[in-house]
Order: sequence, then C-alpha cells, then structure tokens
Amino acid sequence: MLLADNITILKKVFPLTWASIKKVENNLDKNLVKLESTKNGQKTLLINKEDKSIYMHSKYNPIREVDTIVEEYKNIEPNSSVIFYGAGLGYHIDTFLEKYPDVNYYIYEPIPEILYEYLSNKEIKDLPSKRLKNIVTTTGKQIISIFLNEVINKSTGKIELVTLPIHKQLFPEEYKEFLQLYKEIVKGKMTNIAAENIFQKRWILNSMKNFKEVLSTPNIMVEKKGQFKGKTALLVAAGPSLNEELENIRYIKENGLAYIFSVGTTVNTLINNNIYPDATTTYDPKQINQIAVKKIKENGITEIPLIFGSSVGYETIENYPGKKYHMLTNQDTVSSFYARTMNNKPIARVYDAPTISVITLQLLYNLGFSTVILVGQNLAYLGSKRYSSGSVNRTELNEKEKEKAITIKDVYGNETLTNSSYISMKEQLEFYIRIFEDMRVINSTKGGAHINGTTFIELSDVIGTHLTNKIVEKDWLECKLTEYDIDYLSSQSKKMDKEYEHALKLIKEYYKVIESIKTFINNKNYSQAEKMYSKLDKVFSKIENNSFFTTFIIPRNRVIYKALVDSIDSLNEEKDKALKGNRIINSFKNFMDLCKDDIDDLLPAYEELKNNIQEYINSTC
Repeated sequence: MLLADNITILKKVFPLTWASIKKVENNLDKNLVKLESTKNGQKTLLINKEDKSIYMHSKYNPIREVDTIVEEYKNIEPNSSVIFYGAGLGYHIDTFLEKYPDVNYYIYEPIPEILYEYLSNKEIKDLPSKRLKNIVTTTGKQIISIFLNEVINKSTGKIELVTLPIHKQLFPEEYKEFLQLYKEIVKGKMTNIAAENIFQKRWILNSMKNFKEVLSTPNIMVEKKGQFKGKTALLVAAGPSLNEELENIRYIKENGLAYIFSVGTTVNTLINNNIYPDATTTYDPKQINQIAVKKIKENGITEIPLIFGSSVGYETIENYPGKKYHMLTNQDTVSSFYARTMNNKPIARVYDAPTISVITLQLLYNLGFSTVILVGQNLAYLGSKRYSSGSVNRTELNEKEKEKAITIKDVYGNETLTNSSYISMKEQLEFYIRIFEDMRVINSTKGGAHINGTTFIELSDVIGTHLTNKIVEKDWLECKLTEYDIDYLSSQSKKMDKEYEHALKLIKEYYKVIESIKTFINNKNYSQAEKMYSKLDKVFSKIENNSFFTTFIIPRNRVIYKALVDSIDSLNEEKDKALKGNRIINSFKNFMDLCKDDIDDLLPAYEELKNNIQEYINSTC
C-alpha cells in the first residue's frame, strides 16, 4: 500500500506519475518483487525472475553496500542534474543526496513493481534534499524521450546518470533501451552545448571581421540560386578512400563531366595530385581552419574559387589569392542585423552542422543541382586510415581511437569501424538527404559507411553510366556583386551605436537591482526582495530586446544565457527564501559579469566593423 503522504505529493506535484501508477496498480506482478527484512532489521527486495531469486540490496546490511556505489561518483557540481536509474528502496539515493544535497535530481524506475515498493516504504518528504524534479516509471521510448528532454530543458549544469548496478543486471533489456536513448538525446545535446561553448565567441568575432568580405563579394546563394538544374556535382571529402578515386576525379575534371566541389582540407590532397576543383568550400570558425587553404595560399593559386561561410575563421579568407564568394550562416547574427538586399527578399542561409559536407550539400541544393555524387565521404575508418594522404589532417588511427571504435554497416553491407563524431555527421547528412527529395544523392565512397537515402555506385561505373557529356561551363561562377541596401546598412549602423549606449545604461541599472536584492536578502527582508525580483525581470527583458546584446553579446554567451533562462522556473520554485535569493543573485550576476567583460573585449572589433561599414558606404556614393 502506498504511503498516504506519498499519494498526496504524487497527485499534487507529479500527477503524470500518479496516473501511470494508478493505471498499472491492479496489474502488478506480485510475484516479481517481495519485500523482506534484513539481518539488521532494514528492508530489502527479493526479485524473482526467470526461475531465479536475487536480492536487490544486501540481505545483511543494505546501507554499507551503497557507500561503494556512491564512491564511484566524484566531484559532482552544485546545480548538476542527476538521474537515478533504478530506485530500489532508495538507499543509494539517500546516501548520494546526503553527500551532494545541492543537485537537482530525478528518479527513473522502469519496473512499476519496484517503484510501488519504494513509494510504499519510503517517504518522499523525508528525502535528504528537497530538489526532486520528477519520478518516472515507463519503458516506452516516447515517454523516455519526453522525460530526457525535460531533464535537458531544465538543466542548468552537467547531467549525471547514477545507476543502481544490480538493477541493470537484473533487467538488462530495460537498461539497454534507456541507455541508448540517453546517449542519443542527452549526450547529443551535451555535445551540441560543448560545441557552442567552444565556438560561440569565434562565430560572432568572425562574423564581425568577415562582414567587410560579405559586402565586397557575391552571395552565391543569391546570385546563383537554382541555376544548375539538371546538372551534377561531385562533393569530394578527405576520407581515406579518396586516394583510390584521384584518377577518376582527374578524368571528370579534364572532361568537364561534373562540377567538382572539394570540402574543407580536401583541396590540399587534390592540389598534391595536380587536380584543381571547380570550387572549394569552408566554414569552420576555428583559427586553425586556415590550414584548409594552406597550399592555395603557399602556391599563390588563383584558379580555385573559395566559397566561405560568413562565420568562418577570419584568418582563412585573409589574403586568399583566388576569387571569393560567400554564403551566410545561421550563426552569423551580424549580417542578420546589418544586411538586407535591395528588394528586401529573405536571404537564404546555411545551417550549422558537424561537417562541411552537410553545409556544402545545403549549398548544392540551393544552387539547383539535380544529382550529387559523394566521393571520399567515408564517415568510417578504412583499415588504419582516418583521412586521405595529403589532406593536412593526421591520417593514421591511434590506439585510443581503435579502442573507442563503434561498429556500423558499410556500403557493401559488411561491418566497419567508426566513431561517434562520424555517426553524428552521417545522421546530419541523412537528415538533409531525406528533406531534399528532388535531389538524387549517389554515394561512390568505397568502403565507406552506408548512408541512408543514397545509392552506392562505384565512381568508375558512375562515369560510364551517368557522366557521359561535358556540362561544366568555363565561367560558371561569374556574377555581379550582391546589392545590399546601402540606406538600410547606414541606418542600422547608426541604430546600433544608440543601442550600444543604451546597453551600457541597462548594465548599470541591472547591477543596481542586484545590489538591492543582496541587501534585502542579507537583512532577511524577503518581501522587499520579491518586489526587486520583478524589477530584475523587467531589466533583463530590456537587455533581451537590446540590439547590441542580441547581435553581439548574448550570442557570444549563448550557453550561460540559455542556462540562466532555463533555470528561471527552478529559481521561482525554490521554497527556501534565502537560498532562492542567493541563487538569483549568483546566477544573474555571473551572467552579466561575463557579458560586461565581453563588451570590453569586443569593442575593438566593433569599432573595426563600424569603420568597414562606413568605408563601404563611402565607396558606393
């Protein structure tokens, strides 16, 4: 029988869990779980499964064994989100929370019979921490996905999975299903956050420094949109199988059978073999990305056009000897604010992705290509090789990569080895291939990973059956400069100056409110503190609507900004008034401290941006 107080809490705070329990209450397998007393008078659970009976907790001293479980988890940060997989009778949960009381936590118990025993013997209100966010029982993929996304959306720090070891041994299928979804959803999200954390400042700095190039080069997605209908493009990547296809690519180039786009560092391999692609694409925001065009710059090659994403590492396009064309990226908030075409039509953008191949596929679709042939797109290892020779990247696998390798299906239906990064790239490619329904994608990568939505045909066979006529035109990229609206650019530049001045005033007002809250909390004047929370909310809202913040500062601090916004509900739910006040002070002050430092750091780049805009305006008058 469920404890009365637990029923009240479930109905009030966790109604979906209560509904799930009520739904299965009369159909519980009463033989699966038996409550028994231990030698020291505590309780344990006897699990009867597949003609075996196994204790979930020690039948002698359940408390002693949980110390070993909790010891595995070290340096858990305050405000982390912890998922307890497997409730049992909660001994490990209590011990963990006594050690780490400042975490937000979730209890996930896939076996309803076990959760029923937990709630029949453990008072929720007696848990060592009051920061319980949810209790969930289900084995349905949809509900698990909803639950994990809830954890992500409410998380303000790291996400930790704490597993009751005996549970996953007793119920391996349930654990396998949960862990797979956990890796896909949580780990995937954490990877995205990690990428944003690394790149957030470079995206904006690059966009500011590259804006001069945006104004002085054609926007290929505007000037050449849809002009290659019925045409075929080779998308050439630097996978290890590229070495086998160099002569086929040379033949295609010499006979103009398809437009050849090299991606990222691939152009270096092609140049080493005296093959010049029709264009090379680049978008990586890192400083080191300039190695992608290293050989072009070193040799002063002018015949290879560069198509760059507007948030690419600015060092990449500096002193590039050939012609340049740009494509606006979704990470570029600078052009979003300043640039508008003369006809004020929406400007197409490419969306950020884990690989330049996905960016280039978006570009080729925009240009209207009917068929795209993937070459060197291994997305897997080839023997001990990672990349093609001469691509500037490290070509050989190291021991750590071999140990972490993951098995997937290759283009022949055999097993091959890959890694989680390649799988992420593959999934993104598959996503766009699926939505680009009217573009055929052929995969000609020997030994590469199977890519859903593609047909595998070896490149030599593609040449014989598909690439039979010359289609490449000599001046295929010739076009006028994109006409961005000068009057709009000028007015936006003046507006931004005013927004900058207003931003400085808002920062002062923001800190003043924070100091008032701190004073009221220290004096235990919580009613006045509550009034100041409303005032802080209004100032924060003004900051969120200030163009200087939304264009430059918030995008450069997007990770902490999102964490702050996502934590607001959690902050408002905090019952301890002193703790609530201090959490608000720390969270909001930390955010603004970073923003203020960022404004100081970014000021030289902002002045440079203004000067470049003014020079462009003067040159067109």
